[in-house]
Amino acid sequence: MRLPASALLLLLVLCLGVVQQTSGNNHQPPASLHPRAVITTDGLSCSSFEWDDLSTKAVMRALISLDGKPYLYQLDTGADVVIPYGSARHEGWAPHGSAVRIPNVRFAGMSFPAILAYPMKDMPDSPNPEDLHGTVGLDPLIGHAFIIDFPKQRICLLERPDLPESLSREADWSPAEIRHGKLFLKIELNGKKLDGIFYDTGSSPDALMVDFSVWKQATGRSGAKDATTHTSAQSWGRELEFIGAPASGDLKLGNHVYKRPLMTTTPAQPDSFRTKSGAQGLLGNALFGDSIIVLDLGSHPQFGIINSSPR
Repeated sequence: MRLPASALLLLLVLCLGVVQQTSGNNHQPPASLHPRAVITTDGLSCSSFEWDDLSTKAVMRALISLDGKPYLYQLDTGADVVIPYGSARHEGWAPHGSAVRIPNVRFAGMSFPAILAYPMKDMPDSPNPEDLHGTVGLDPLIGHAFIIDFPKQRICLLERPDLPESLSREADWSPAEIRHGKLFLKIELNGKKLDGIFYDTGSSPDALMVDFSVWKQATGRSGAKDATTHTSAQSWGRELEFIGAPASGDLKLGNHVYKRPLMTTTPAQPDSFRTKSGAQGLLGNALFGDSIIVLDLGSHPQFGIINSSPR
């Protein structure tokens, strides 16, 4: 059957349109050529932190303004509350049961009309302003987004809706849970799930510190005689011995895999995590030196890792 000339002309036009459209699509630049958005905490309301010792990076020191006066406190997410050291009275601080009410507080770029703090009276306070005068625990972070930018030594406390979309989109999120005043993470170690590990910036030099029985099972070691590291450190004024060895397998947090992380334990306190916190151990900051960590501490907490270099 012969088609009329008008139908042939219409068919030719349609074919040319498909060819041109296909050709045009083929000339689109590949996605890899599009510049990637820069992931940064620049421009946010933040403050800096400093390490007590750059060789060990054991303690994160950060300024907190209490009733308009600046103090150096340790950032310790393993603690549940704000803890001033010593028993000295401070003008403007008011007793509130076992706590003190401190007005006009600013920390990590966020202001609070007042907070409750719980003095540790048997921990002596130093007259030197360069010494630590207390601890900032998890309490003031709850309900907010908290960013720790390790490469730039910067901390930012934000309202959750103010967390930049660029950071939220880039983060490798994993679920978390607040129990007993601590932020517990969902991790895998040696291919097995652990739900008793909490995030503790107060143990910054550690990758993974656990109870003795967990350590022996995860490392395949029997104790101090076949540990690969032996160190001593202060913990709330006490000198303790720590032993360490690599895990027999990998640690997985979200989509990040860390190869055979160093695990430490304290034989003199073999089950301290279980008895004190109902935990198995803690995750410190040793794995995150090249990362930005985001704690989204809403009703369904999340732990986010950005630009981390798994090792």
